[in-house]
Order: sequence, then C-alpha cells, then structure tokens
Amino acid sequence: MTRRKPALSLALVSLLLAVRAEPQEAANAQEQALLFPARVEQVTVDVVVIDKKTKEPVTDLTRDDIEIYENGIRQPVASFDAFRAPAAPAAEVAPEAEAAPLPVPPPRVSTNQAGEQRYGRTFVILLDDVHLTAYTAHQAKAAVASFLKSSTREGDLVTLVAAAGGAWWGARMEAGRDELLDIVRRMEGRLVPDKARERMSDYEAMRIHVFRDEMMMNRVQRRFETYGLQTLTGQSQHVTGPRAYADPYVTARAAEIYYTATTRNRVTLQAMERALGALVDVKGRKSMILVSGGFIYDPHLDEFKGVLDAARRANTAIYFVNGRGLEGLPSAMDAEYSTVAPQEDLGFAFSEEFETAEGSTSLALDSGGFVVRNSNDLAGGLQRIADETSAYYLVGYTPTNPARDGRFREIEVKVRGRKGVEIRARRGYYAPSDEEAASSARAEGDPVFQKALDSPYEIGDIPLRMTQFVREETLFGKARVYVAAEVDIRSLRFEEGDARAVGSLQFLLVTIHRESGEFLRYDQKVDLKLGPETRERLDRTWLPIVREFELSPGRYRAKIVVRDGGTGRLGTLTHDFEVPVLRDFRVSTPVLSDLSEVNEQSGQQLALMARRDFPQGESLFCQLDVFGAARLEDSGMPRVSMGYEVRRRDGTLFTGESSNVINPTDEGRLSRMIGFSLEGAEPGDYVIVVRVRDELSGRSLDLREPFRVTAPLPPAAVDPGTPTAATGASPGGG
Repeated sequence: MTRRKPALSLALVSLLLAVRAEPQEAANAQEQALLFPARVEQVTVDVVVIDKKTKEPVTDLTRDDIEIYENGIRQPVASFDAFRAPAAPAAEVAPEAEAAPLPVPPPRVSTNQAGEQRYGRTFVILLDDVHLTAYTAHQAKAAVASFLKSSTREGDLVTLVAAAGGAWWGARMEAGRDELLDIVRRMEGRLVPDKARERMSDYEAMRIHVFRDEMMMNRVQRRFETYGLQTLTGQSQHVTGPRAYADPYVTARAAEIYYTATTRNRVTLQAMERALGALVDVKGRKSMILVSGGFIYDPHLDEFKGVLDAARRANTAIYFVNGRGLEGLPSAMDAEYSTVAPQEDLGFAFSEEFETAEGSTSLALDSGGFVVRNSNDLAGGLQRIADETSAYYLVGYTPTNPARDGRFREIEVKVRGRKGVEIRARRGYYAPSDEEAASSARAEGDPVFQKALDSPYEIGDIPLRMTQFVREETLFGKARVYVAAEVDIRSLRFEEGDARAVGSLQFLLVTIHRESGEFLRYDQKVDLKLGPETRERLDRTWLPIVREFELSPGRYRAKIVVRDGGTGRLGTLTHDFEVPVLRDFRVSTPVLSDLSEVNEQSGQQLALMARRDFPQGESLFCQLDVFGAARLEDSGMPRVSMGYEVRRRDGTLFTGESSNVINPTDEGRLSRMIGFSLEGAEPGDYVIVVRVRDELSGRSLDLREPFRVTAPLPPAAVDPGTPTAATGASPGGG
C-alpha cells in the first residue's frame, strides 16, 4: 500500500475561496462519540428466534410476544418490525413495452442523495489471510464464493475484508456479486506452516515465554530431544515431573515464535475491531464472518477486549469458520517426522488443534455467534449463518435509565408463550458518555473520519456528488485521473462577518485499486470566506474539489468524507470507476461544463465538474482528447474525424455537427472542444452523442453523455464579471 499527498486543486480557487491548508485536526470535543445509542433516545435490538427442533427461524411473532429487559428491568416496546430476506434472488421481469426512442446511459456521476435502504442484512466477511495457508485459503475461498452465490439475497450489503489489508470492498447484492467474487479469487493465504523439527505451536510458545510454564518447557524439550535435536541442558526426554530446567534453546525459540504469533494476532484483531467500528450506526441484522485458521487466546493482548467491546457496541455477532476443515491426526504425527512423539505427550498433541483456535472461538461465543469447525463442508456452515439471519425482528425501546454514564447495560430478550425456541440477540450496549466522547476527540488521528470511511453506508447529511476524468498517459505508464467532487454549501454553517460568510470544512479523499487494494489518501481543512455573489453562485453550482491522481489501468473506488467545521455534520460518498487500457484507441473522459478556469500550465480550460444540470439559455461546452490513433508512415500524424448530435429524451434532434477531421498539433496531439447554446432548449433530459473515427485503421468509438436542462437563471443570478463559459478551442482543436 502507498500513501501520497500531492497538491490539491480546487477549481475556480481565485474566484471562489480563500483556502488555508493545515494538518488534519482532531474531532471537535463537543462531537459525540459513535456509541450505541449515541445521540438517540431509542435503543434498537435485532432479535433472531430459532425453533430448536427444525432449526428454522420463527417468523410469526408479534409485538406482544416480545419482552425486553435492561439490567433486569422490563422496558416498554416502542417499535416493532419484522424482516424476512427474499427466498430466492429477485429476478426482475421487464414489462412489455416499446423501447425508449433514445437509450440514455447511466450517468458517470454518483450522489449520496439516493436514499439507501438500511434495514437489510449486513455481512462483513473477514478473510484472515495471516492465519490461513495457501491450501486452507483455497478451501475457505471456495466456501465464501458459494456463500456469495447462493446464500446472499437482493438488498444484502456485503463487505469483504482481508486482515492484512489487501482488500476492503463493499457491495450491494445482487448487483455487486461479480466484483466481490473477483476479489475473492485473487485473495491468498499468507501463513507458511512451520514443518521444522524444532517447531513449536503458538500456544506452547505463549505458555513458555509469558507464563514460564515449566511443565510446558518439559514437554517441548522432551519432544525436541525425541526428534534428535541437541538442547543446551541435555535434559532426559523421560523427565515427567512438574519441575524442569529452563533450557535457553527452548526459551529462545519460544520467544521468537511468540512475538511472530503476537504480530499476526494483532493484525487480525485490529482489522476486526476496525470493521466492527464501521457498523455502529448501521441498522438491521449485522454479522461478522471470521474465516480463519484460528489463533490462540492471549490474555495479555488488549485487542481481544477491544474486539468484544466493538462487537457489543455495533450489536454484531461474530461467527468463526475454521478454514482448516476436517481435522485428522495432529501435526506432531506427520510422517515427515519419522519419529513418534513421546507417549506421555500424545494427549497434548491431540489438544493442540483446540489450543491454537481458542482465541477465535472465544470471540465468536462471547459475541453471540457460533463456530463452524472440523468439517469440510464450510459452505454448509456459511449457509447456516445465512439461514439464521434470514428472518429477524427489530425491536425498539426507550431506556428507563437516561443516565449518560458510559456503563455497559445488559439486555435480555424473552418470547412469551413459546417453548423450544432459541433466542439470539445482543447482550447489551454501552450508554453514551460525555467523558468518552471528549477522550475520543483527543485521540490520535480522527476516529470519526475513519469510521465514516470504513462504513459500508453513505451519509447524506451533507449532499455530495462525484465523478472522474481519465486523461493522458504519464511517463510511468499510468493515466492522469482527476476525481471531481462537489459539496452543497447550503448544508454548511456560516458565520456572517465583514460582508463575507465565514465557514470551514474538512475532507478526506481516498482512491482504492480493486485488484491490489493499493490506496492513495489525501485530507485537508478548507476555510471559506464567501462574498454574497460567490455564495449565491455556489448555492447553485456547489463547491468544487478536484484531486489529481496517477493510476494504473483497472477498477477503482473513490470515497470522500466531508465534515462541516461549524456543526460536525458528515457527508460521505462512494464512486466506482475504471481506468481503461491505455494503449488502445480511446478518448479521454469528456468534460461537460459551462465554466472556465485558468491553469498555470495550459492556460484557460473548461472547469472540471460533476454537475450535469445546466440552465436554459446558457452555453454548454464539451471537450475531449483522442489517444492511440494510427499514424501515417511519412508524416507520423494521425487522421481522426469527429461529429456529434444533441438529442432530447424522445430522440428528436436539438443540434449537432457533421463529422470532420480533427487537426492535430505539431506533436500529433488530438483535442477538440465543441459548444452550443441552450437557448430554446426545453427543460428536461438530453444526450450528447459523439462519434469518433480513426480514418487510418477504421476503428470508431461512440460516446453518450447525458445532461439535464433546467429552468433559466433569474436575472439576479447572472454575474457578468465571472466567465460562465469557455470561449475558443483548446490548442490543436479542429
């Protein structure tokens, strides 16, 4: 993974903003920590009721059947909802109707105002690659793929996480299934099994190094000597008493193995805690599926408590799926050792498989989940998890204890008049705490930003929109890509002073490569000082933030988190895009704009924007570059033609230009800008259809850029001192 912080580009900086960049500040102390139920009065508990005989969910309960107790005190039920996942993947049947006169492609612009449904099932599948070998990872991947194909349902939200950081990708089912399957196929186990004669399990190493367990020292040294290893004390392999000399060879080996195991365990536990923290504000049934070879329970690692606390706060059950599958004889009896372990130690050899997975097992059981182990049918175990979460109840209550003391409050759920049922529900929650909120604000980094970044859901308190522009190839074989986001400043708090509105925002922008997990991250604080005319303009066009990246071909996800400095409110948005193969005949992402800006290198150019709404009566411009065209042998110049049409949604022609040759620059660069007036364009949906043809190779490309014409601007909104459209063509335009 790499992290870089190139310079930020804010479109129209000189006209719009006074920007002051400084390091990311900690969260404002007055902001509440993301505790459950932070800043809300009602506690929501998701309840799963299973019939013990049939193992099927009970789906006919009513509000009067459920009783909720907090610290032993019954709470009045304030809300009750029943949820059932679709029995099979939804297959939409298109009604018989005439095709639209003009197919309109989906816009390249993403927005966080679509209104996500947040009451479906949420799964986090954490593939613990640091505790999976290449072989066990192969089994685990097959089971996860089967789960994604057959166990998920329409509307489920699935996040796939690799413990070592190679993947963190979420998608909504059914649409996102293929991309998750593609990521699963590329994930690999990183654990290299230790087959040396001086091998020692992680559990043995912990008992020797941390607890100075003399019986364990005796057991390990006896095994070493049986395998023909020379220890320093030469203790007899048949000493069975409780006392043993601390052999330096054994203790040194234990220290080495323990510290290696501790590093792996911390990687896994920290990934689990981070993923659970992102689920705190997510409603509905939430499940973390830990697919791992298992790890020991080390009471000296605070991360174990951190994971359990995070699971309780997020109301999430952890399910441990042991990727080892069906377990046979212990590793100490492998044929490669040629010598059987001492007879007095055979019982310990059989217990090793339980010891090495005690930590992952305890996390599952303590969080309300269960363990799938000692079975080659891992897919069946995952199906059991899906079945258990296929029907549940959302029960809400207002606590009779309103104290903000930060204490853990136990929750007990009972079902009236039903016998032979098993109830799964959260065991409790942490009450809000002002002290903990202040402590979180002083913590290193910004936990509020990190949780918003990790969350599988978007936050729409601050409206955002975002798109991307893929441009020319750089010297390093990558594409120059601009990610353009826009912020609705009407959702920000401003203070009036000196004829200017003063406000601020913080933002974090990350791009992630889907195939490798490599990410680039940038964060900054922006101070805003807006005059009346500028503020009125930005109310309509929104505040632009444009960031330049150099990206290799592949699929990417960009995510932005924006926080209002005045209120602490958040907005987040995710945008998926693809960088094409750069050597192919292609065009840059068309720039659709009604504003220009001045660039230090290229002079005046169209302003990059995500906005696709343009007022009637204004001028609209579209600019693109052509790459990979064939060239004449004698002159080395390309010959490419281009024409365009602008059509209304019903297919009628609004304007256009017949195809003609683009004049290249002296270096053979091909660029064209087209422009037309929206005078007389009725408000509604339109499409620009661009046709580019390589006259030498015969290859051609068709592009469709949708946009919308809105009502004309009122006279007061027209600012003659600000350029509202670019004029002229870029260098080399034809």
